[in-house]
Amino acid sequence: MSQIVREGFAQFCKRQQEGVSLVTDAINQEESEQKAYSGWLEKRQERKRKLLYQELDLILRHKSEILAMPRYADIDVHYALSGFVGYARASTRWELLFGSSWVIVNLGLASLLKIWEHEQFQVKCDCGGTAYIYKFGGSPGSGASYASAFCPHCKQEIHGIKNRSPWTYYHVATDAFTADTTRFVENFLDKWKIANEKYQENLKDEHRNPRTQPVHMLRGDDAPCGIETLIQELRLKEV
Repeated sequence: MSQIVREGFAQFCKRQQEGVSLVTDAINQEESEQKAYSGWLEKRQERKRKLLYQELDLILRHKSEILAMPRYADIDVHYALSGFVGYARASTRWELLFGSSWVIVNLGLASLLKIWEHEQFQVKCDCGGTAYIYKFGGSPGSGASYASAFCPHCKQEIHGIKNRSPWTYYHVATDAFTADTTRFVENFLDKWKIANEKYQENLKDEHRNPRTQPVHMLRGDDAPCGIETLIQELRLKEV
C-alpha cells in the first residue's frame, strides 16, 4: 500500500543534495509484488467460491459427515458469505497481528452450513427447492434489506430478496464466526497449557535438553483439506 510522505522544503533540498530517493526501488518492488499477490488471491477465492456453490448439492448431501469431521468442518470458506448493515460488516475473516506474527481466523465450512440452517438464510426457489443466501445488505435506520441466494437444485441465483430483518442476517452470521474464533482461542490456550505441563515435567529429567522450551512442545491440529479435495472425496464416496 502506497504511503504519503510529507517533507518541508529545506528537507527536500537536503535530500536532493545527498541523492537520497524518497521512495526506494525496494519499496516500489514490494508494493508491486503485494498488488500482484492480492490480485492472484482474489482470483483464487472467486474460483473456490464458484466451485463451492456449483457443488453445493453434493456438500449438503454429506452435511452430517462434514460436521462430524474436523478435516472437513474447518475448511476455510470465508469467501462464500458476505454482508453488511450500514457500516457494520459481518466478519468472516480476522487477521490479527501479535508482535511479528499474523494470526488468521476464517469462517469454517461447518459454521457456514449451520448459518444456512436458519430460516433467515433460506428462500424458496421457483424450482421447488431451497436456496441459500450468500450475500446480504441492509439499512439500520429504515430496516430495509436485500439479499441474493443460490439454489443447489437448479443452480440458479435469486436476487432482490427483501422484507427481512437486516440485523438478523448480521447477528446470525457474526455469532457463527465469533464461535469459530472462540474455539480457536480456547483450543490454542488448551494446547499451550499441555505444552507447558510437559515442559515442567521435562525439567525433572536430569538428561533433558536445557534449550527445550514450552514452545517446542506445542502441537497444532491436523490441517483441514481444501474445498477441492473435499469435493473430490465426496464424489468418490458416491461412486
